[in-house]
Amino acid sequence: MKITGKQKRFISLLIAAFPVFFISCAEKQSDLRPDFVKQNMKLVWSDEFDGASQEPNPEFWDYNTGGHGWGNGERQNYTKDRKNSYVSDGTLKIVAYKNESGKWTSARLVSSFKKSFTYGYIEFRAKLPVEKGSWPALWMMPQFSAYGNWPRSGEIDVMEYATSTWGKKAYGTVHCRAGSGGNAVSSGYTEISNATKWHNYAVLWKEDSIQWYFDGKLINEYKNPREQKDAWTSWPFDKDFYIIMNVAMGGTLGGDIPSGLEKCQMEVDYVRVYQ
Repeated sequence: MKITGKQKRFISLLIAAFPVFFISCAEKQSDLRPDFVKQNMKLVWSDEFDGASQEPNPEFWDYNTGGHGWGNGERQNYTKDRKNSYVSDGTLKIVAYKNESGKWTSARLVSSFKKSFTYGYIEFRAKLPVEKGSWPALWMMPQFSAYGNWPRSGEIDVMEYATSTWGKKAYGTVHCRAGSGGNAVSSGYTEISNATKWHNYAVLWKEDSIQWYFDGKLINEYKNPREQKDAWTSWPFDKDFYIIMNVAMGGTLGGDIPSGLEKCQMEVDYVRVYQ
C-alpha cells in the first residue's frame, strides 16, 4: 500500500507524541516510597480515584461543610457540591471558587467513621494550588478525642502549603498538648519550585516516631519522648486517625486573597495506606 505524504506526517506526529504520553504517565505513577516501606509493609487501603462516577467514593469520603472560619479566620464556605469536589480522568479535584456574590466556596473531604488508622505509611500524590490566598492541606485528625479537645488528642499535618505566608515551602507538622499552633511540638519543611507538578507527600507513623517524606526523601522527624508522667501530652499519637483533604482560602496562613483571583485547585492522584 502506498503511503501518502499526509499519512507520513500523521505517523510522524503519532510517534513523536508517544514518548510524551509515556513520560507523563510514568511521572504520575512513579513509586517514590522509602525502601523500608517497599520491603516491610503492605498496601492495606487506597483510593485511586479511577471510578466512573464524578462523586468521590461515598464508602470512603464524607464532607465537613460550613463557613465559620474554622478557627483560623478562613474565608471559604465548604460544600458537598460537585463544582467544589469531583473525580475525572483518574484524579480527584478539590476546587475553590469565588461565586457571583464574591464569596468563596471549597471542599473538605474527610474519611471520618469510614476509614481510620493507627500507624502506617500514609501517602498522597498531589498537585497543589500556588495562588496567593490559597491554603491546601493533606492531614489527619483523631477519630475520637480520647485525650480531650484540640490539641490534646493530636493532629498530624502531612502537608500544608501557603504561598502568601511560606512562599515555596511545604510544611509537615504535629500538634499536641506539648506544643501546638505557631509553637507546634515539631514542624519541618521542604522547598518546592514546582508544586503544581505531581509530588508525593507522606508520613511514616510508628509507635516511636513520625517521619515526613517528600518524593521519598525524609524531611522531618518527631520522636516519641516516652515521658513517664502524662505521656499523652507529647504523644497522643497511639489512636485511630482519619484523613482530611481540603483547600482553604485566606485566614491565618492563607493570607490576603488577591481581588482578581477567581479559582484555584488541588488535584489528588491517590491516597494510599501501608502497614
